[in-house]
Amino acid sequence: MTRSSRLTRNEDIKHVRQEGKSYAHRSIVLYLLPNQNEMNRIAIIAGRSVGGAVQRNLAKRRIRSAFQSIQKELSQGFDVVLIARKAILTWPYSNLLSEINTLFRNSGLLKDKKID
Repeated sequence: MTRSSRLTRNEDIKHVRQEGKSYAHRSIVLYLLPNQNEMNRIAIIAGRSVGGAVQRNLAKRRIRSAFQSIQKELSQGFDVVLIARKAILTWPYSNLLSEINTLFRNSGLLKDKKID
């Protein structure tokens, strides 16, 4: 992910968490807020409740990888904050992918694929 596609300022992340709409699952929480850009900006957070530094980095890498796999299927123009929960470390990657798909589909950000 390029620097321009990331939310880097703490104020921006707080704004999305306070003003945005949230969708939660057992291992991840999604916050969305429309922005004035033509692209999505993302922040991935793993707090100390997830574990030590190694576990937090693992959780963020897994979320980043899952997000990148569906990134092209998302509607543009939103600030996205994904927050890891402790359960993310024990879930298989395939479950994490389906969970992220479900969260984005429930939020309305995931474009439906047309089957011909």
